Amino acid sequence: MNRKVGVVAMLSLAGVLGSILASHPAAQTPAQGPAAPAVPNIATDRTMFWSAAEIESRWKENEALKRNNSRLFNGPTNISANVRIVAGEDPPLVHPTTADLWIVTAGTAVALTDGKWTPGTPSIAGATRRAVKVGDVLYVPPGVPHHFSEMKGFRAWLMRFDTLGLERTGPAPAAPAPAAPAAPAASSAPPVPNLATDRTMFWTAADLEARWKENESLKRINSRIYNGPANISANVRIVLDGDPPLTHVGTADLWMVTAGTAVARTDGELVQSGGTNAIRNGTARNVAAGDVLVVPPGVPHHFTDMKGFRAWLIRYDVEGWRQTIPPPATGGGQ
Repeated sequence: MNRKVGVVAMLSLAGVLGSILASHPAAQTPAQGPAAPAVPNIATDRTMFWSAAEIESRWKENEALKRNNSRLFNGPTNISANVRIVAGEDPPLVHPTTADLWIVTAGTAVALTDGKWTPGTPSIAGATRRAVKVGDVLYVPPGVPHHFSEMKGFRAWLMRFDTLGLERTGPAPAAPAPAAPAAPAASSAPPVPNLATDRTMFWTAADLEARWKENESLKRINSRIYNGPANISANVRIVLDGDPPLTHVGTADLWMVTAGTAVARTDGELVQSGGTNAIRNGTARNVAAGDVLVVPPGVPHHFTDMKGFRAWLIRYDVEGWRQTIPPPATGGGQ
């Protein structure tokens, strides 16, 4: 997390949400090295795509320039996806409204979390110490101190989003039509906890690998690791042959491919063909491990030609909410 970073909005929308974005520009403090690439607002009518090669180059540039972060996109209620390293001198932080989801992609570190922290001091009293490595996932709620030490080639995805202060700006979407019954081979996923509000949550790489393997063996497409406000969730995801194209009302999908390959078929128009959904005039992209695809609300999306395809599916509403808590005068590390 950047020191003294102002409140940043991460997924842009048209109309009223555009004015929200204008009030939350991305920031980079001089102490963190040269500025990262310009941060786009997410398109509202088409998918956005970053290849594994582009993302790898961002990590390498961060490391070469001693710049701790390169952000992919801007959106409301502080939603963002960040290509992240941690510098040895980075201090502990807390965030007033924003949660951090750290997905470790390389190296190791010691995560120091929870406990008590006095701003301006270098350590957290009574902190929980966890050794973290590739594949581990750490969730830090607003108001909970967090810090990393003993970094050895540490890289991570940092997914950020507000979980406090969210207020609906319109009625909730109508409930979707009931899903078709699951195939006989399918099985329900483990119980899904709500996001903790006063302590970190942690999932090991071994736990998540077991979930992917169970999904594959049971032909179950998804294992959700938590539920949060405004449809915020993180999902251990596979795709089965025959899964239909979809669109979502108000909710964006961020697909982070972790293994295998597939063809992502997106954009265009969702139509009925032979009694099932189909995409007309869409875009087809080959996707592989390390690629990232963001699908805004209302945009058709679908995967075919899967070969060992696994992904993180990060979901959150990007329409119909606003942040009601004013940012602190100092920016509060958001």
